[in-house]
Amino acid sequence: MRLVILAAFLFFTVCGVAQKNKPVIGYLKDSITHAPVVLASVTNINTHQTVMTGNSGRFKIDIKENEIISFAAVGYHFDTIQYSRKFSKLDSISLFASPLSHDLGNVTVTAKGMSAYQMDSIERRNDLLHDMVSYKKPTFALSNSGAGLGISIDRFSKHEKSKRRALDFFEANEREAYINYRYSAKLVEEYTGFKDEPLRIFIQQSRPSYEWLREHITREDILYYINEQLKKNSTKK
Repeated sequence: MRLVILAAFLFFTVCGVAQKNKPVIGYLKDSITHAPVVLASVTNINTHQTVMTGNSGRFKIDIKENEIISFAAVGYHFDTIQYSRKFSKLDSISLFASPLSHDLGNVTVTAKGMSAYQMDSIERRNDLLHDMVSYKKPTFALSNSGAGLGISIDRFSKHEKSKRRALDFFEANEREAYINYRYSAKLVEEYTGFKDEPLRIFIQQSRPSYEWLREHITREDILYYINEQLKKNSTKK
């Protein structure tokens, strides 16, 4: 993930105004084994459309030239790709997600009592901060005169803006990852009995929001939510 997020935002404001979004087929694979990454969330950052990958890692998303695709999967780093002209000429695109190693280096916490989401989140955040060298600078800094707080000029430099945008993007993907962990394929499959494509479609259509999941913290809350979604689906048929 080295500097990928920062690099992506160099292109973020470049949009083809005259172009229309079109459906694009893609495949998300493990960068080491090339095995499909199943039920990962793939998002068009510009339009905020999110879709889920199927058993073959396949996804279909609306996008146009120069827009940014991000993807988040359980046990993997976040990453992005700009849908450039070279991709628009292909029948499908292949994306590769880097698996997490869970090598937390000098982190002083222990794995005891930590969820898989927390472990993954720590590693992703450590790697991001390592890539960025330094964290967000505050808007105000101590003034040289000792008279109090002064404006931090660096805060408004182009480089700092890129860092802030990268951090904002990272936090957005952390929310996506949290949804993927809490509203897991295993849990939904156990309760609904859905498998393969029906499971992917149900999860994609019924994914709860990050805010809802933070307010409803128990497994029972999610099972009740799934039951309500099943009722809604049955009334549509």
